[in-house]
Amino acid sequence: MQIKEWIEENKAGLIRDVCALTEIQSVSSPGEGGWPFGTGCRQVLEKALSLAEEMGLETENHENYCGSAVLRGETGEELGFFSHLDVVPEGNGWTVTQPYIPLIKDGWIYGRGSADNKGPAVAALYTMKYIKENNIPLRHTLRQFFGCDEERGMEDIKYYLEHHNPPSFSLVPDAAFPVCCGEKGRYQIVCEARISDDIISIKGGEGINSVPSKAEISLKKAGGEAVTASGRSAHAAKPETGENAIVKLAGHLIQNGLLGEADRKTFCFLSEALADYYGTGLKIDCKDEVSGPLTVVASMLESTECAGTIRLFLDLRYPVTADTDRIESGIKRAAGSYGWKVIKMEHNPSFYMDKESSTVKMLTDLCSRVYGRPFEPFCMGGGTYARKLPNAVGYGPGLSFQKKPCEDGHGRGHQPDECVCIENLVKAVEIYINAVMELDKII
Repeated sequence: MQIKEWIEENKAGLIRDVCALTEIQSVSSPGEGGWPFGTGCRQVLEKALSLAEEMGLETENHENYCGSAVLRGETGEELGFFSHLDVVPEGNGWTVTQPYIPLIKDGWIYGRGSADNKGPAVAALYTMKYIKENNIPLRHTLRQFFGCDEERGMEDIKYYLEHHNPPSFSLVPDAAFPVCCGEKGRYQIVCEARISDDIISIKGGEGINSVPSKAEISLKKAGGEAVTASGRSAHAAKPETGENAIVKLAGHLIQNGLLGEADRKTFCFLSEALADYYGTGLKIDCKDEVSGPLTVVASMLESTECAGTIRLFLDLRYPVTADTDRIESGIKRAAGSYGWKVIKMEHNPSFYMDKESSTVKMLTDLCSRVYGRPFEPFCMGGGTYARKLPNAVGYGPGLSFQKKPCEDGHGRGHQPDECVCIENLVKAVEIYINAVMELDKII
């Protein structure tokens, strides 16, 4: 059957399956309910595997860390799709629908995880369904990986790769078309500082990889009432699209004389050194032509179990050519000058695949043909499974030039009113089918 005809006949099923996954609250919560990443992640994994089984695909549950749908080829060599089913916390400010009540409106599916990454995961799954139903012979075995911890720390793929060999080549449908051939390196940094007993409690942010939309503090001199600040959430890879509530709160406290001298110095780290998103205040700013500027976000702030101590989480993404020694020493030096101590610095190195390679060019040309417009490979600040795999690229299904049908600060992954364009998913299935058949020949 012709690809476009088949997709049109299966479009309603694709939409239904995206909604079925989107209505599951699958925020990774390690150990909750006795499962590696919590009850919600186990539930969504079981649902995805059941969808694959209904399509006649083999499935594998990898001890509830992750799972796979498998379509056997002539050999044991594999091509892979790597998707994730966990989501960031729902956050605040939803207006179109509730986070886990998927809504179809004007050609878009709304709901937490619809774009990042459940919709794309279903598009990849329907690619396998097409190949199976139409008896397309493949030399490679085709595997779709369903992860459950991508947003929190990627312990899922770490577990998988400790027990299984990676595919010969993998597509990661967690980016934009045409080809994301590089990702910035990333540090997840944890700092701690002492505070006086004038501060009763403090809380800001909900996820380490998001710009926080809300922060609040309770102070004795304010009678214990909460002082709050509101911002605008955004993915930490594109912090300029958000407004940081933690930085706003720190600035408000200092400007209005609500802190004692010791606490004032501590909070100046937030309002001064972290005032911009590009590391200027930390004196570590840098950029390159390939991947753009360094970004850093104060993403979470909280009281700790130890009285008189607060903890700050930073999400830092650096260009692929950056000097990591300069970044590490600069962060420690800047934090120390304000009374903060870096207690953890988790590093995920950058990756880059030559955009002139024949494989990247082939994948790019496929996108140009389906969309009828020229495309160019790109690098991004977002971190996906591609950086964990030996031969992988980010491959759709988003479009960088496409405007979301929402107000600013809404509609994208990690934002309220997250949504995915149905037509994007439809075109993605067409592109993925052709990509698999071409990769099967050249890999």
